Amino acid sequence: MSDESSIPPSRSPSRALERHLRAVFESAADGIWITSADGTILDLNPAALARNQLQAEEVIGRNVQSIVDQGVVDRSATLEVLKRRRQVSFVQQLGRTGQHLLVTGIPVLDAAGEIEQVVVFERDVTDLKNMRQVMEEDRRARRKAQEELSELNLMELADREIVAESKEMRQALSTCLKLARSEAPVVLILGESGTGKGLLAKFLHQSGPHAAGPFIQISCGSLPPALFEAELFGHEQGAYSGATEAKAGLLELARGGTFFLDEVADLPLEIQSKLLQCLDQRSYYPLGGRQARSVDCRILAASNRDLGDLAARKRFRQDLYYRLSGFELRIPPLRERPEDVFGLAQALLDKLNAEYRTRKRLSPRAVNLLQNHPFPGNVRELQGLLHKAVVISEDDLLDGFLAETLGGQARGAGQGGGLADELDALERELLLRAAASCRTTRQMAQHLGLSQPTLVRKLRKHGLRSGATKSGKGPGLSVEHLTK
Repeated sequence: MSDESSIPPSRSPSRALERHLRAVFESAADGIWITSADGTILDLNPAALARNQLQAEEVIGRNVQSIVDQGVVDRSATLEVLKRRRQVSFVQQLGRTGQHLLVTGIPVLDAAGEIEQVVVFERDVTDLKNMRQVMEEDRRARRKAQEELSELNLMELADREIVAESKEMRQALSTCLKLARSEAPVVLILGESGTGKGLLAKFLHQSGPHAAGPFIQISCGSLPPALFEAELFGHEQGAYSGATEAKAGLLELARGGTFFLDEVADLPLEIQSKLLQCLDQRSYYPLGGRQARSVDCRILAASNRDLGDLAARKRFRQDLYYRLSGFELRIPPLRERPEDVFGLAQALLDKLNAEYRTRKRLSPRAVNLLQNHPFPGNVRELQGLLHKAVVISEDDLLDGFLAETLGGQARGAGQGGGLADELDALERELLLRAAASCRTTRQMAQHLGLSQPTLVRKLRKHGLRSGATKSGKGPGLSVEHLTK
């Protein structure tokens, strides 16, 4: 029996099948896209080209992300498949025609179960009777995707010195996410100096409907009143001596995005009335201008002082305080959330080790010292302390330096405790030792003779995170490097 190699190419079964598949591909009424595992567009059929108003040479060989960035489509099924590693379906809108397509992305797996290619089918559902139902399902999927994106942002916040292992911080971030997804036009962020109000403001911006717009920030005590007004509202040519040309204000630059007033308690009183009028009317006049401009951005304000108390003492306009405080986000100080200290310290130490090319570590004793320190300067103080330790300490273990620096400042450090306290300290130390020799929580559980769920509960109890770091480097006695 002859093999396929002896059959003329034109009559080979595989060649015939290939011709049939190509004919189906070329003549299909549905659009078909084929991309590689990294999102590179390999091929698309005539229906896809016509529906999206594209030429093959424009897109083949490009990454599908560029198609989204260009506005050809509002979202990509290929990217969703690569992210979720499973089949996805949703309604997509074409940027050039406004048509709605029902798209389905299907992963093609290799022998090892890894994604080799992604095939996307698209069908025009603009005129279908069940369009409303499909769109409603899509809206629900979008809300779910937004929630998942916000959860992803929460993980990314750890790299920006915000950790939410404590109940108090989780509640604060939960409120932050609700406000981010709402239509609240003004949000007031309150917290002591160094708690991360600016970072939460950026997180709120990035997690809401204004994420694609600009994030503009100003410190309210940085400029005298006259300059602040011109900076805030902008000015027309000739508005004052030296105004040789018109200049857009920060509110105009923030159009479609978020405008952040940091340390709003320092806002000059003469500017407060103008800001109040701007917030009430959602419009303002540039200096020297006669035509009002609309406010088209979300306003965030932050303060480390009690605005209500300042208003009662006539040092802050009471009506502006009421206008700003409709939606409040309070960030707890670090002393009220000691469970977050370990995660914050480890994230900061990882960055410092990378910056200075060191291998500094925190032992259980060092973590205990940090968790018992009141940190009146909050995260900023913790950052400065660790920075100093990395630069000055000659030892990789930072115990000695921290003990000498903090001394008797730690709250309750060195004080005798009951049996429960001693057992908790021993349990924590055993967890950290296991973390130093294991790479996964499964290995840790086996090493300690625990079930994995029990281990995870104990890690949470002691404020130890089990998420993987990006680098995975460093011999520190922590659970930062663990992967589930």
